[in-house]
Amino acid sequence: MSEEHKRKIGKANAISHIGLKQTPEHVAKRTAKIIGNKWNVGRKQSSEHILKRILANTGKKRSAETKRKISIANKGKKCPWAKPPIIRGADNHLWRGGITPENYKIRMSLEMKLWKKACLERDNFTCQKTGERGGRLIIHHINNFADFPELRTTINNGITLSEKTHKNFHKKYGVKNNTLEQLKEFLALK
Repeated sequence: MSEEHKRKIGKANAISHIGLKQTPEHVAKRTAKIIGNKWNVGRKQSSEHILKRILANTGKKRSAETKRKISIANKGKKCPWAKPPIIRGADNHLWRGGITPENYKIRMSLEMKLWKKACLERDNFTCQKTGERGGRLIIHHINNFADFPELRTTINNGITLSEKTHKNFHKKYGVKNNTLEQLKEFLALK
């Protein structure tokens, strides 16, 4: 291919968008947004100038030295499309003074997660009422969570129930003051 032919192909590729050929006017319209961009603050550029700059640099190969210089020039600069860092704690604009409820902290703790995992493994990931294996399983506290804080993460105080069975238990006996006797009665029912 001649150099002229390569240049024409480069221009055609520069003005194509998702496989559709677009006229320079369309490209100019699209690139006009760049004028207000952070990179162009303080520059007075017309959309024609931006289009010419884009088309002039399209398809050009940069030498290793040029690439190195560009890299050095951009060191320490923030990418405008990069995600901002996550701000946690008191510096976050949604911070309300650390008011996470104590109950939530306990239930989301590592100790509680390990307790659930141990109970599931002990019961072989099987509902102890229906015998159903897998699915949505809940670890139910045999002795009430609120009334027996010392037994919250004791493996013998947990039993694996399916989600539906767990809802049925609490529908029948309520959500407070649950005991071992209630659980034995519930498991004995058919």
